[in-house]
Amino acid sequence: MRGWGEITYPVRVPNSEKSSADRPSWKKTLLRALLICAGSVTILLPAWLPNRPGAPLERGTVELLQAGLLAAATAVMIGALAHSGQRRSVCRVLAFGLAAALVGELEDFISGILKWPFPEGWVIGVLLFSALVTVLRHRRVMVRFFAKMGEHAGAGFIGAALLILYVFNRVVGSPQFWQASLGDGFPPQIPGICKSYLELLACYFIFVGSLGLAITLGRREELD
Repeated sequence: MRGWGEITYPVRVPNSEKSSADRPSWKKTLLRALLICAGSVTILLPAWLPNRPGAPLERGTVELLQAGLLAAATAVMIGALAHSGQRRSVCRVLAFGLAAALVGELEDFISGILKWPFPEGWVIGVLLFSALVTVLRHRRVMVRFFAKMGEHAGAGFIGAALLILYVFNRVVGSPQFWQASLGDGFPPQIPGICKSYLELLACYFIFVGSLGLAITLGRREELD
């Protein structure tokens, strides 16, 4: 038992006993740099490919890259389900939405390029209905997440992707925009090319945003 006049001093923890999570990791930094470089190469890859008449190689490549990015985003969100704790329903809803976007992108490639019939409407309807049922069953968790969604950087990337798809894509991808900019002699394929590349950029932003949200949701923060 300590006396009234005894002075206690704080115990210093040696640096070797600090948590390894607080130390900067060169592996994580290298991984982030490689992901950024891979995304840049993905965005620019179709521009380096040859385009032969009658074989829309560039368009098909862009469609496949868009589908690949959306598939990766869906897989990341599904992988976060096991680590999200009480927010598992949020990951499930986001995974349903990303899967619906993936089906829509696959439909563009299968029906638009391969000319094969694909019932995308039914598949997307089932996925969106499943997402709606999940939202209604877990209203408290969903409302809490969406109330704080603006605090996450991943939400900013997804918001930028939606802005590209529904604002810039409709303006820059329209023939009227290029006719007003370049006159009546502009090449007619320019609007379609710009539209495809803007969609590819938006898919890349969705992938990065989904990765950030998956990391946030996987921290197992308990609800009040």
